[in-house]
Amino acid sequence: MLKTLLDSQASKEEILKVLEDTHAYDLAKMFSELSEDEQEKIFSFLDSDKVAEILAYLNPVDAADLFQTLSIEEQKEVVEELEPDDAADIINELPDEDRVELIKVLDQDEDVLSLINYEEFTAGSYMTNEFLVVKESDDVKDATKKVIKDADFASSIQTIFVVDDNNHYVGQVTLKDLIKSRSPKVISEIMEIEPTVLVTDEVDTLVKHMKHYGGYDLAVLDETGTLLGAITMDDILDIYKEEAIEDLEKLSALPDTDFNENLFKSAFHRLPWLIILMLLSLPIAFVTSQFEEILASVVILALFQPLILDSGGDVASQTLAVTLISLTQKDSKPAKNGFKEIISGMMSGFVMGLLAFVATVAVGYIMGLDHIYAISFVVGGALFITVALAPILGFLVPYILKLLKLDPAVASGPFITTMIDIISVIVYFGLATLVLGGVING
Repeated sequence: MLKTLLDSQASKEEILKVLEDTHAYDLAKMFSELSEDEQEKIFSFLDSDKVAEILAYLNPVDAADLFQTLSIEEQKEVVEELEPDDAADIINELPDEDRVELIKVLDQDEDVLSLINYEEFTAGSYMTNEFLVVKESDDVKDATKKVIKDADFASSIQTIFVVDDNNHYVGQVTLKDLIKSRSPKVISEIMEIEPTVLVTDEVDTLVKHMKHYGGYDLAVLDETGTLLGAITMDDILDIYKEEAIEDLEKLSALPDTDFNENLFKSAFHRLPWLIILMLLSLPIAFVTSQFEEILASVVILALFQPLILDSGGDVASQTLAVTLISLTQKDSKPAKNGFKEIISGMMSGFVMGLLAFVATVAVGYIMGLDHIYAISFVVGGALFITVALAPILGFLVPYILKLLKLDPAVASGPFITTMIDIISVIVYFGLATLVLGGVING
């Protein structure tokens, strides 16, 4: 809509009307359609609080690019309007010189200054220091008044955190429970103690914590138990999204995805991964070359080779997915689930091998082949062995990585599939040599 208005030379009043009536999230999406000059023009129509709303919904990298088009005084005003965690994300994406210059002009008590130094992908980099807090000794009536007074400055009002006189976390109370409570009653009587995270905990820990314990907001503490900040539900949703995308990229052996990246840069960005996978595939050609004699003698084997390779890769990828899910579940038993996958693979392999045997016999009769049952035994037997081995590999690789404290998601689908392809070729042509070599030479 903004693009259409600008192209049609709409008046400033018309554009402002759209800007006022449109939610900041939708405006952020519209900005992706605009050129840099058009974005700057729209920004010139907006006051700092509206600019802050739009930047908060943009990717921090894109937001930082737009942020740099503002004057240093305008940047200061926008930072004051942004929530501290959003402001910290944007500031950390600025070039070093611009970041230092901005920090110099910010008020020394600005909340964002306490957040920008936390290491990326830790709880500190996601938390906000604008949250509601009361003391455990407060009467519920006094606590309610305090919450009402501070509500405008909080990122979330669903959870009120409770501290002692030394600002150590002692519990939390929901807004609902606080409103329902009546004086005389103190906060310690209605609060609940919930699991917390350390400011240095990595993002994986945050995701698992929220998945296992739920809740609207999460308390972030330092090593002494002092309450430093809170991670709100909208931040958790962003973290979930980022982690899901990252795991999908790893499973597909992809580098970081950037839809705004130049076409040629994107191609070269992926090239190293593709070359690695290509090099991993070279052993397949080498192994196949070792069975030239049997392949030349029984050409029909080449017809069924894709069946063997694809089936093993499919089963291994399924087991990999199940194993990764199991490893992220708090109460699951990965080893037990892995054993079930292996037994399931054997059962599936038997059925698939039997069907392949029957199909090969049928094809053999249609084509008028010799040694039909021997060939069918090789195809069916190789398929059974491959499908039976595939879940073992699909389980063991991520499971061992987890035991070694490595991210099991790096056991990508292409990596597992390539390993299964090598094993499949060895099994298929090895069994063919063992069974058909004697039959044909005889």
